[in-house]
Amino acid sequence: MNNRAISDHFYSSFNQAQKNIVDIMPIDYFFAKEICIALVKPEHKSPNIDDQLQVLFHLFICLSKSLREGHSCLPLCSVANQRIGFHSDEQGLVTHHGFNIPNFEVIDSYFNGFNDVNNLNISAQDNTLIVYHRQSLYLRRYFEFECELSRYISDKLIITQLTLTDHEQIKRCITSLFPEQTGKEVDWQKIAVANAINKNFSIIAGGPGTGKTYTVVKLLAALLMLKKENTLRIALVAPTGKAAMRLSESIVNAVTGFRGQITEQILDAIPTGTQTIHRLLGVIPNNPNFRHHQDNKLSLDVLLIDEVSMVDLALMTRLFRALPKYCKVIMLGDADQLPSVAVGSVLADIAARPHLGYSQGNLSYLTEVTSDNFIKKSEFKSLFKVNKESTNFADQLVFLTKSRRFDGQGGIGLLAQSVIAGNSKSSWQLLTNNNHNEQLTLLNQDIDQWLAQLVKQYFQPMFTCLSVTDAFNLLGKFRLLCATRLGEFGVETLNDKVKGLLQANGLIEDIKSLYQAQPIMINENDYRLGLFNGDIGIIWRHESGHLMAVFESSTEELKWVMPSRLPKFSTVYAMTIHKTQGSEFDHVAMVLPKKSDNRLLSRELLYTGITRAKSHLSVSSNSNVWQHGVEGQVNRYSGLKIS
Repeated sequence: MNNRAISDHFYSSFNQAQKNIVDIMPIDYFFAKEICIALVKPEHKSPNIDDQLQVLFHLFICLSKSLREGHSCLPLCSVANQRIGFHSDEQGLVTHHGFNIPNFEVIDSYFNGFNDVNNLNISAQDNTLIVYHRQSLYLRRYFEFECELSRYISDKLIITQLTLTDHEQIKRCITSLFPEQTGKEVDWQKIAVANAINKNFSIIAGGPGTGKTYTVVKLLAALLMLKKENTLRIALVAPTGKAAMRLSESIVNAVTGFRGQITEQILDAIPTGTQTIHRLLGVIPNNPNFRHHQDNKLSLDVLLIDEVSMVDLALMTRLFRALPKYCKVIMLGDADQLPSVAVGSVLADIAARPHLGYSQGNLSYLTEVTSDNFIKKSEFKSLFKVNKESTNFADQLVFLTKSRRFDGQGGIGLLAQSVIAGNSKSSWQLLTNNNHNEQLTLLNQDIDQWLAQLVKQYFQPMFTCLSVTDAFNLLGKFRLLCATRLGEFGVETLNDKVKGLLQANGLIEDIKSLYQAQPIMINENDYRLGLFNGDIGIIWRHESGHLMAVFESSTEELKWVMPSRLPKFSTVYAMTIHKTQGSEFDHVAMVLPKKSDNRLLSRELLYTGITRAKSHLSVSSNSNVWQHGVEGQVNRYSGLKIS
């Protein structure tokens, strides 16, 4: 069946499809069209081919849209028996008629070789662009990424490190690192260290202030103590430059804090230098592949990955491809945060709540090496309600539950807990009452009434700083966070408003030109310069007299770059909540849209924004939008499983 025949069955052009299917993008239309052309053989004679092709065409539109939204697959049950692409305006006038998808049994039969459509049997074994597996549609590359990553992780879970089977040795190590008795409470940091020591793959998950970095420094110390030569090839990585820099700062602080508690030889062996995952793998300019892969492995004994929630499925798979078989992988992250911008939700998939519990073998090991019968403690029992006959456990996973930053009494911590639990009413009450006004402020949605004061307090002083280091310190104290980039309450509008206020106060002459103390954010990767999407810099006058862009780095050296050499960038007084993952600020002002029908709103989005604030959070929202956001939830379709 040729291109023209396919078009005759559906829409003559994208514009026609756009009139019938709401929110369709050109890529959705042409993706569906090309897939149909590739799948349907010219000799097909089925009398039902017209109806079947129409259904398949619209299913592939749905698949394309799901990929754009970050899902790795499209479960047929999510669209079966629905009218997709339908829309009516506020007056009830139908603007897009949409298309009726048949019930599940009908569309399932199309992909299982019934109804005379045998040549559309696209199974996992076929070499086709589309895979139908476990009642879900995949683009083949993401199906293979899922299978590959699942296999890599599962293989690591079954590897036994013979050098670490001496439980008495591990027990002595744990006792030296955690000499204090914890009493009635379960010391999850101690459990996390003990749990990861004898495994080639482990996850330490927890919210802000729960001590993930503190815990992992003790874990690295333990691994070095248990290694006879006290030497290990360790790499510390994060998905973005900013997250890598924060990881380095946290590890340096933790190591400094352990001086006098852990031997200097061990502390000196713990690396403090960090890098992005891309830099570790070795970027090849103008090439999607990396220098390190399955045929050119990294030389590593231990890999620590921070901010795992930000890592997409494809990048994580490529990272595991490059790891030696016996490399120990330790993942850190907050499973309640927003998932990656690109396809996948790796951390949420493999660190799912509620915890599935530990196997009897793992429980016995933990009890022995920690000298703590924590199994009998009420907190442990409440977290692990698992049938003893179950074979589905999560031995690799520990959740850190006690936050040192948010002690459970402060407004920010209480608000974060309430939001992630989906309690819209109680979380709104926290914002509107005065019990936590030292940490929480509710702003009205007339931005002009409160923005000027915040600009005067946080951004104007940057223009009087004597050094760019001082300017970076000021910039790190406050940020405006938005749910969207565009619109009345989006990043671009707020950045323009801030620049307008600075210009009105005589600090900027021309808002369209670069100016002293202008904060900027890189919007695309430039591997030659070592600048990456999301990196924050400041325009500053160099000693040569020229305005240059300055960037901080984990090596404590400033990077100066001529503006003409920069990749795409934008002013960054305000930024999207998505972009702030891996960052923290003393004060955050979170600005939400005016209408509650924004599809980006979710409890994960709000939680991520809330937990960027260390000491004060201001929120600009109305009750309807807040309720809609808290009650909405990110639910990415995925088939990633580990066993």
